[in-house]
Amino acid sequence: MIERWLSSNRPIQIEHDGRFVRDGENDGQSISTVRQERIQEEVEAQIEVKPLKLRQYFLQQGNFQDAEKVEQVDATIFQGKRGRMLAEVSFAGTSFLEGFLSVYGMELDQAVKRYEEKLQLFEVEQRERKQKAIFIGRVRKGDLEQLSEGFPTVQEEKRKLSSMQQQKENVPQQFVEMKREE
Repeated sequence: MIERWLSSNRPIQIEHDGRFVRDGENDGQSISTVRQERIQEEVEAQIEVKPLKLRQYFLQQGNFQDAEKVEQVDATIFQGKRGRMLAEVSFAGTSFLEGFLSVYGMELDQAVKRYEEKLQLFEVEQRERKQKAIFIGRVRKGDLEQLSEGFPTVQEEKRKLSSMQQQKENVPQQFVEMKREE
């Protein structure tokens, strides 16, 4: 079976048998573990550690020295690829690096949660049966949830996804309006 994530920023394709990956460097790993890794890779590039949040973290820890260092560091190093951020931040000392990693970890966890809530397009192809399904779903804790029936084309599914996203956005607004009336 081949699983493609059609809504991701970069092409994601995983070949598996329903439980274990059957392709490439991840061969033999559980599909849920590989999905979680792909989500983390997908959101990592979008992580930005805001200087104010880092400063607040240090102040809450009682680390005033590192809180002052935040203002001296170029804010552009707090966004982008993790490796680059670590290289740039490591010069500031071990405690600063540890604080940065704590805040980075919290930001990453939040980004993963948001990604898991996001409705996306998926395509699953079963080679043995020569079947292909395109559907709306999401990946939560490594499990792929199918939230719509299969569609024959990506265009039809995109229209359905747009409709579902609009409904999802309207539900909280309707809830707020109902609470106001009470």
